[in-house]
Amino acid sequence: MRLFGLLGTAILFATANTHAEYPQHPIEAYGALPQISDAELSPDGTKVAAIANVPAGARMVVFDLESGGISNPIGIENLKARGVEFFDNLHVILRASETRSTFGFRGEYEYNGAFAIDIRNNEIKTLLKSTRDLYPAQSGLGRIIGRGENPGEVLMPALIGERRTQPAYNLLKVKLSNPVGRNYAKGTGDTQDWFVGESGKLLARTRYNNKHDMFRVQYRDGNKWTTIYEEKQEIPMAIWGVMPDESGLVVPVYLDDELGSTALKRLAWDGEETGPIVPVRDGEIETILRDNNRKIIGVQYAGVEPDYVFLDERLQESFDNVSAQLSDATIYLDFWSDDRSVMLYHVFSPSLGDVWLIHRSADNSLAQVASRRPNIPPDAIGYMMSIEYKARDGLAIQAILTVPPNYDPENTAPLPTIILPHGGPAQYDRFDFDYIAQFLANRGYAVLQPNFRGSKGFGQTFEDAGRGEWGGKMQDDITDGVNALITAKITDPDRVCVAGASYGGYAALAGAVFTPDLYKCVIAIAPVSDLNQMLRDERRDFGSNHWVVSYWKNAMADGDARRKKLQSISPANFAENATAPILLIHGDDDTVVPYEQSTRMKRALERAGKSVELIKLKGEDHWLSVAETRMQMLEAMDRFLMTHMPPQ
Repeated sequence: MRLFGLLGTAILFATANTHAEYPQHPIEAYGALPQISDAELSPDGTKVAAIANVPAGARMVVFDLESGGISNPIGIENLKARGVEFFDNLHVILRASETRSTFGFRGEYEYNGAFAIDIRNNEIKTLLKSTRDLYPAQSGLGRIIGRGENPGEVLMPALIGERRTQPAYNLLKVKLSNPVGRNYAKGTGDTQDWFVGESGKLLARTRYNNKHDMFRVQYRDGNKWTTIYEEKQEIPMAIWGVMPDESGLVVPVYLDDELGSTALKRLAWDGEETGPIVPVRDGEIETILRDNNRKIIGVQYAGVEPDYVFLDERLQESFDNVSAQLSDATIYLDFWSDDRSVMLYHVFSPSLGDVWLIHRSADNSLAQVASRRPNIPPDAIGYMMSIEYKARDGLAIQAILTVPPNYDPENTAPLPTIILPHGGPAQYDRFDFDYIAQFLANRGYAVLQPNFRGSKGFGQTFEDAGRGEWGGKMQDDITDGVNALITAKITDPDRVCVAGASYGGYAALAGAVFTPDLYKCVIAIAPVSDLNQMLRDERRDFGSNHWVVSYWKNAMADGDARRKKLQSISPANFAENATAPILLIHGDDDTVVPYEQSTRMKRALERAGKSVELIKLKGEDHWLSVAETRMQMLEAMDRFLMTHMPPQ
C-alpha cells in the first residue's frame, strides 16, 4: 500500500511506480458480483467450498486442493447466497436469504435460512423445514451456534410460538439427514442468545428485557438456570464466545477509551470476572475468531490493515509467515484445518489483486485457490493510500485515498474527486477492494473515503464523539477532508462530487443541502433523508421500548431525539438549499432503509425546483446483492458523472 500523511497542509507521498498507461476495464468487470464471493476450508484441509458467480448464475462449488479439480457445482441462482462453511468433511452449510412478506405482518423482512449439502451426492436439505410451531416472519433462521451431541447434528436457535403470541427463543437440534428442528432447550420471550460446549453441552444463555433495560447472563447449573450477571443497560452487552476450556464466557472490556484499547475477559460460571485473556494492544478488537462451537481461537484488531493475536501458537506462526511473504497485502485469516496444518487466507494486494490463498505450515508455502475478480488485473487497480488530516476542532481523522493507477504526485494536475463516506455510521473503511472506489479510480477520479468521528475501529472515545453529530461534526469531518485535499492540490476544487450508500447516502444528501457550494454533483444510494420517519419506522418494527430505538436516538441526537431536533438535521427539510444535481438510487426491497426515504427526498427536491433523478432498483435489497441491479447502479453513476463531472 502507498502510505502518506498530512502534516499541516503538506502531503508526503511514498515513492510509487505508477503506470503511465493502464487498462480501463469495462463497467461489467466492476458491476458483476465477485467471481468467488465466499470460501471456506474443510476440517481436514483438503477442500475449499465456495460460492461462484458465473454467467449462468450463482453456484456452490468445491475445490479439491490435492487434485486441483473443481466439483459439485450446484445451482443457487434463485437465492441470495450469503456464505458457506463446512460442517464436517462431507457436508457444506450454505447460508442464504430472500426478501419476504408474510400475511398478518407489516412490511417486508429479510428471511435468512441454511441448507445442508452432502458433497458425496449433492443432496440438499433445508434446515428447520417443517419444524412445528415455527414463528412466522422471523429473519434469523440460518444461524448455527454449535454442534450437537450426535454426529451430523447442529444446534440452531429459533422463535417458537403461534401467530399473535409472544414467541420464545428456543434452541433446536437439527439432523442434517432429517432437518426438522426439535426442542433442545426452551427459552423465554426475552432470550437473546445461547452458548454450548463440546457435544452440545448446554452452557449459558443471555436475556434482555426491553421494558426494564435489564441484561442477564444465565448459567445452566444442572437442571436449572442460575443468573451469574445482571445489570441495567440501555443497549445489551456483547458476549463474544466461550472460553477454550469451557470455564466461562468471553466478554469485552475497554481499557483505554482514548487509545481505543480493548481486551477480553472471562466471565466465569460463578460470576467472577478475570482477565485479560489475550495480550493487550493499543487497538480496538473488531472480530473474534471462533471454532464451530464459538470457542475463542484469537482476535482481529481493527485498523486500515488488520492485525491478529492468536491463542493457538500454530495459527500465530502461520499468520506471521504469510505477513512476511506478503508485506504489501491486507491479510485476513478465513479458516483453518483441525490440525492447524493448512490455513485459508483472503488477501488483497497491489501485486496479487483480490485472492484466496492456501498456506501450508509444513513447508511455509502459499498457493492461490481462486481470484475474486480475475477480470481486473493488478495494473488496473488504483493506488490506495492512508492519510490523516485535522478536523476543524483539531481531531485527527483517518481516511483512505484511492487514485488512478497512473497518478504521479509531482506531475499530475489536481484531480476530479469523489467523496465516498461509508455506511453504518459505526463502520470504517480500510485497505480492501471496494468495487465502487476502484471503478471510479479506474475512470480517472480520486476517491476519498473518510473515517469521520463516529466510525468504529479507532477507539470508543472516537466512536462516541459521533453521538448526536449527524449533520454536525460528523459532516464537518467530511467537509474538512475535501478542503485538506484541495489545499494539498490533489483535488480540483471545481470538480468535487459526493456519493455514498446508507449512512453514506445521508451524508451525501447532507452535503448537498448543508454545504451546497462544495459539490458539483451528489449521488445518494439507499439514503436516509428524513430522520423522524426513520425513527417512526424503528418504533413500528421493534416497539418504543426496544434497545434498537435507543441506539438510534443516541446515534442521531445523543438521546435528544425530539421532532424539532431531527427535523433540523434531515436533508429532506432543506431541499431548497441544494444547488448541485442529485441522483438517488434505491432498491425497492430494502428492509433496512425503506425506499420511501428516497421518494420523500425526490418530492422535496422537485417541489423546490431542483435537479433530481431517482433510479428504482427493482427487487434489490439494501446490500445490492443482485448482479443485474448492481450493474444498473454503476451504469447510472457513470452516466450521471459523465454528464455533470466528466474526468477529463
